Amino acid sequence: MVGEVRISANQEELCRALHDAAVAIVAHADKLIQQFASRQQQEHLEDAERIREAGRDLLAAVQALLTLLQSGESFASVRHDVRNTVGLVSGYAEILEDEVAPRGEALRELRRIQSFAARFLSNLDALSALASDLAGDLTAVDEVIHTLTANTSNRSESTLGRKVLLVDDNRDNRELVGIQLNRLGIEVVEARTGAEALEALAVKAIDLVLLDLMLPDINGYDLLKQIKQDKARRNLSIIIISGVKDEQSAIRCIEAGASDYIVKPVNATLLRARVSSLLERKLWEDKESAYLGNLEASYDFIRKVFGRYLSNDVMQSLLYDNDGLTLGGERREVTILLADIRSFSVISQQLAPEDCVRLLNNYFAVMTNIIMSYQGTVDEFIGDGILAIFGAPLSDPLHSDHAVACALAMQNAMPEVNRYNLDNGLPQIDIGIGINTGPVVVGNVGSELRTKYGVVGHHVNIASRIESCTVGGQVLASAQTLARTEAEVRYRAELDVDVKGCTDPLKLYDLKAIAAPFDIVLPETDSVLKMLCDPVTLDVRLMQGERLSQSAGVGRVVACCGRHLLVEVEFALSSLEEVQLMLPDVGDESIAYARVTGVDGERRYHMALTSGVGKMSSLLDQRPVKTP
Repeated sequence: MVGEVRISANQEELCRALHDAAVAIVAHADKLIQQFASRQQQEHLEDAERIREAGRDLLAAVQALLTLLQSGESFASVRHDVRNTVGLVSGYAEILEDEVAPRGEALRELRRIQSFAARFLSNLDALSALASDLAGDLTAVDEVIHTLTANTSNRSESTLGRKVLLVDDNRDNRELVGIQLNRLGIEVVEARTGAEALEALAVKAIDLVLLDLMLPDINGYDLLKQIKQDKARRNLSIIIISGVKDEQSAIRCIEAGASDYIVKPVNATLLRARVSSLLERKLWEDKESAYLGNLEASYDFIRKVFGRYLSNDVMQSLLYDNDGLTLGGERREVTILLADIRSFSVISQQLAPEDCVRLLNNYFAVMTNIIMSYQGTVDEFIGDGILAIFGAPLSDPLHSDHAVACALAMQNAMPEVNRYNLDNGLPQIDIGIGINTGPVVVGNVGSELRTKYGVVGHHVNIASRIESCTVGGQVLASAQTLARTEAEVRYRAELDVDVKGCTDPLKLYDLKAIAAPFDIVLPETDSVLKMLCDPVTLDVRLMQGERLSQSAGVGRVVACCGRHLLVEVEFALSSLEEVQLMLPDVGDESIAYARVTGVDGERRYHMALTSGVGKMSSLLDQRPVKTP
């Protein structure tokens, strides 16, 4: 070209590096601005926007350098201005580094900006060193421009297949800009009016808009505001193209949401650079959106799978709390509920493993829904037992009320469970529930390889002891639980029981109802005893935990009604003590287990069968009874 000089391959490479570094600074600043805006950190936004503006100035400076290289003039004055601009980038980045959190994505973006600013300066110094060697080994400036804007970006990942909406009523302008963008692999969608632009936005996935301010049907500024008011298009990048160099107009458009403002006649190099920069940002946004979508899908999968093992609250803590997986815990007052199927060991022996699992799964499903509806957390399933916590991991000032109401609701749901069992050829079951309140340690327990959220402490053990004293259909609660409960609670009996781990007898309450706002009542069982004409002799043996004691004697059933018996025994028994009963004339087939529920005179005890109920009841029901 006449009047132009050629530049070397080294200078061409350095110019390309300057351009890439400036584009990266703008892109990272854009991402930083989005983070501060999404977190409503208004105090950081202004500095981040200054970094972005300085980055854009660097992009413009690259073009100025090319012009000076073309003319063979010195660019010392431009280099001075560029250095000042890079200083602004580094200075504001350093200020923000001191203000943002010590870790996180914002800090990483700031360090990337610093890295690209340093790279820009390094390449600028290298280009300055080559400035005196322009003659003899030069390439046309047009080729440099093409390298910077077309070759480096042409059909790159950031532009290839992207859709740009070009809104301009001048056909020649649309044709010229369309050709320039097509060279980048961009698909151009044309609109002559504001109405056509809105129609295109409604039916096509547009990545960027080039908007002329002068349109036949609507002012470009008003169209800009209309687009930005749509939540679905609020983040859409829009470059304003104006025929008037008006600083106030540019400021107004930028404040309304425009990404850039270019004055006609549009410099092709500058246009391609700014379009490429914004589309690169859009590519990063799309990748980030896809990544976040995949991450959310992963979280959904984790919640779906592990939600079967952990409560919602525990899952939230593990997924979103920075300390969610830290071993340890905190001391907190909670209410512990333990529910257990009576005589499940005997039931499981009579069922195929598949049927046993079916029975448990239905029972657990019904009970888990009830526990969660009363703000409880299912800590774990222990065989056929359920351990639930009220008051953790989320604090609940009414944890005792919710636990008592939940226990009564669970007992009232047993007919539903047993209807399913009968419909599916499974045995009916009964549960006993124990409740205790007190301070425990709640948190993650285990090792780095295997951790569970749980409760640890003396009051958990007491809850287990209370549950072991129950019979089917019964809810026993400690005095601590009733003292902590605000709603009125009614009970059938007050019991003093010696349990392991307590030096003094433990006071328990056989619950039957809780008043408003829960209004839950256990149905009264028809347990009117029928006196037998001839008492039935039994062999009676005491139980010591899961083992049979050597203590044995003879007893006589004098009255019965279903699972409830009145038995005379030749030795003394304690309240809630468990015994084995066997009809000697029938043998092992008549073995049943019962718990002492009350005393009716000397050596005469009320008992409730806890296993072998059907067989023993059937055998006793065959005996003649006295008429009233």
